[in-house]
Amino acid sequence: MIVNTKRFGPIQIDEEQLITFIGPILGFNDLHNYVIIQSEGNQHPFEFLQSIEDENLTFIVTDPFAFFKEYEFQLDPHWIEALGVQSEEEVQVMVIVTVRSAEDITCNLKAPIVLNKARNIAAQIILDHGNYTTKQPLLGGKKGEGSDVNPVAK
Repeated sequence: MIVNTKRFGPIQIDEEQLITFIGPILGFNDLHNYVIIQSEGNQHPFEFLQSIEDENLTFIVTDPFAFFKEYEFQLDPHWIEALGVQSEEEVQVMVIVTVRSAEDITCNLKAPIVLNKARNIAAQIILDHGNYTTKQPLLGGKKGEGSDVNPVAK
């Protein structure tokens, strides 16, 4: 199957690569079919989530556990059933990355994407508990911000 994309041009995908969102990405309720496109060389922690239905829509996604070691949440039984999860090994968690500038890159830890790799179905799930934010700085916050910055050097 050939998919036209604004960012990558026409790409060839197999039907097995198609991911169907049963819980749509917030703000994109009418778009349900996506494909994951690996970064060049597959050496980067980032991938692209490309809409099949809108060639202009591509999200940058990453594994949150690669950047936030303390990140954790329990998947509600409703989502375990809806996604048909049989084992933990089937689950892949991704978060959407927003790049505003080289110094301002954030992740949406409040609403991760949960993918059942065995069935290729996914949902963006809003976490009700935890202190996660939709704009968590990816690499220590904006320049000059963060808990490790001491404005008064002694």
